Amino acid sequence: MNNRSLHFLRIILIILLLFGCASTKKDVHEVSVVESRNLQIDSTITADPALMTLVQPYKDDLKQKMEVIIGSAALELSKGKPEAPLNNFIADLMLERANQEFEQGVQVALTNLGGLRTEIPQGPVTLGRIYEVMPFENELVVLEMNGMQLLTLAKEIGEVGGEPISGMVLTFQGENLAKMLVDQKPVENDSIYYLTTTDFLSSPGRNRFAILSTVPRTFLGVTLRDAIIDKVKALDAAGESITAKIEGRISFE
Repeated sequence: MNNRSLHFLRIILIILLLFGCASTKKDVHEVSVVESRNLQIDSTITADPALMTLVQPYKDDLKQKMEVIIGSAALELSKGKPEAPLNNFIADLMLERANQEFEQGVQVALTNLGGLRTEIPQGPVTLGRIYEVMPFENELVVLEMNGMQLLTLAKEIGEVGGEPISGMVLTFQGENLAKMLVDQKPVENDSIYYLTTTDFLSSPGRNRFAILSTVPRTFLGVTLRDAIIDKVKALDAAGESITAKIEGRISFE
């Protein structure tokens, strides 16, 4: 967030404090009475011209930044289950970025499809589009997992019909995990693997993929959104467009 945005937030907070304090000052001996009533917010409420004038420069500045084209997509990157182009593009760049940030090396990437809020259409890609795809401040993390824990995770991925993954191939027969490969090799129960995901997906208290919150976690200091932006810009600088394809990473037989 730049200085102008911080200044704008400070102004809004001051306004809220002034309006709040103006109606709550009472003599210290006076008994306060709290009343409440419902306020219907609809089209009958008109904008405050003074406030709109105050906000407009920041709104215009943000709009201009969001409309900047940072790359292009060679095809429409749709999302879906068990696998889709957007799923693979995001998971692949997560794995690539984690290997840049984590010295030991990372074998697997996972994120949740629900966190990818929209798709990337074919053609120019604006900064605003990436914010629409990933509006959250989710940070990339690396988890240390053994083979048994990774197998537990894989079974849950099958239970939800698939999630964006990279570095592994999962084959299910009905609800049962029939085959799992990491780096094109069978998973060994006692071996150590490193998986990158987000702090959100690996946070304690989650019912789904709870195994992710029980293992050592290293924060990489990079948000998933920034990783996406950096990848799109890097492709554009190299004269390349975003592309992805279905590879059979997750299949149900």
